[in-house]
Amino acid sequence: MDYEKYRKLLAEKIEDSFTQWGNKKIVNESELYAFLHTLKGTAGTIGLQPLAEFCDAHLEILSPDDEAGIPISSLKNFKKNIRLLANGNEKKRRDLVLPDLSVNHFDQDTFILLIDDDLEFVSFVKELLEQLGAQVLVAMNGTRGIQQFYDMQPNMVMIDLQLPDMTGLDVFEKIRDTASDRHVVSILMSSNHSDEVIGQAYTAGLMDFIRKPFDLNVFLPYLFNRDKLRKAISQSITTDGLTGVGNRKRLDEMLKYCERLTLRSGIPFSVVMIDLDHFKSVNDTYGHHTGDEVLKNFSRIALAEKRETDYIFRYGGEEFAMLISGGKDEAHTFVERLHESFNGVVFEEGDKSFSVTFSAGIAEYEGRLEMLLIEADQALYQAKRTGRNQSVIFDKNQVEVKRKLQVIIIDDDLLIRTMLEEELSGWSLPDIELSVKLFEDGVSFLAADWYDPDTNFIILLDGIMPGMDGLEVLERLKRRPDTNNILVSMMTARTSDQDIKSALWLGADDYMMKPFQKNEILSRIQNLSSRLF
Repeated sequence: MDYEKYRKLLAEKIEDSFTQWGNKKIVNESELYAFLHTLKGTAGTIGLQPLAEFCDAHLEILSPDDEAGIPISSLKNFKKNIRLLANGNEKKRRDLVLPDLSVNHFDQDTFILLIDDDLEFVSFVKELLEQLGAQVLVAMNGTRGIQQFYDMQPNMVMIDLQLPDMTGLDVFEKIRDTASDRHVVSILMSSNHSDEVIGQAYTAGLMDFIRKPFDLNVFLPYLFNRDKLRKAISQSITTDGLTGVGNRKRLDEMLKYCERLTLRSGIPFSVVMIDLDHFKSVNDTYGHHTGDEVLKNFSRIALAEKRETDYIFRYGGEEFAMLISGGKDEAHTFVERLHESFNGVVFEEGDKSFSVTFSAGIAEYEGRLEMLLIEADQALYQAKRTGRNQSVIFDKNQVEVKRKLQVIIIDDDLLIRTMLEEELSGWSLPDIELSVKLFEDGVSFLAADWYDPDTNFIILLDGIMPGMDGLEVLERLKRRPDTNNILVSMMTARTSDQDIKSALWLGADDYMMKPFQKNEILSRIQNLSSRLF
């Protein structure tokens, strides 16, 4: 079939659109998207494949729903290339052949937001950055750029000085505090590189200023330098110093990242909460140095076993969290492999040797990020409650098993006991079953059958009582072999530093000076409970 007639008609239609745009001076982004979408289909049908491919590349940049205006003046090269391709001529491509060391230089964490209204420029830079291995998001006006910054949380942002709806400096003013808090690399771009403009950029708080057009011999080393700096800063503030894995701050960031990735790709992810079994007894028996070695060895093995798309974090104490790319069954398979690797490790301290196991709870993301850690934690509790050294997958159809917390108050003052009981009776947590038990002296407490291995205990122990001193009660309590789930807070009116030191030396986890405020007790109980759970 002779397509020449249709190609001429298409060229005429393109010129009509360009004329209409010129009369308006501005074209809406949604209008430009519709134009390219129609042009792509027609060009592909009549054999203008290079034009169809050109349209397809630009459709990835534009939004079909954004009504923001794009100045026609910024589309000069765009229109020139459309005309060339519509006439069957090949568009002159800029050379994007990169050195081997540059291709895929960035890892999957490098996420760049490009805010610029020059369609040809952002198309070129987007292709360049993606060849370097970065994820790239484009916004063609300041308003959308600000929205994309907060919604998608990039770690690098490149902003043109002149945008259709505001200046690049205005954009940065709207995102500056968050960009600083997240250590985002911020770059202002402009062909106007006067000292005044550069000074304004640095005064506003931007990290860098880059001249347009880019010199790739300078631009590429610059990008690699800034990405290396970003990673070094991120690692210093988001890495656990002892184990080398991510910390809680990093976990919060990566949970949001994994959610975005899942929503974009459809690939599920799961959370695994891990607790080293009876770890307190390791510290008590072999010392904290040996306990640290156990934590470091577990982290080393987990890092070796995980894939590149999986992540591990120290959640607190002997508890770890992992983000696994895949559903709950895939996560369970990984955890079982980790069980096999870690359980076989033999630790030695002096002439003694021992092994350590762990319990794990698994939950798959199902659209509610705020519930994911809670669900994995509930599954972990079930694993510990039913024998430890095992993995449990969260099942929302099962009856929720609440953790048990009992606060034991040992004080010979009836008024104190009554006041504390009333204060604690009004406190509740959604996933904890709280109870309070009272004893008037240490003798009756030690003689009672109060202990339950499936319950966590916070003991508020008075320092001075008739019959048996609080320090003696503490000493006897800490002799028990089963104190992993018990925290003790001493209540004392003694002002001697030596008494406080004695209590802490004997194993007290906290102390409170009498007299105290009721709300102080609640705050202390909340802090202690966070250490147990």
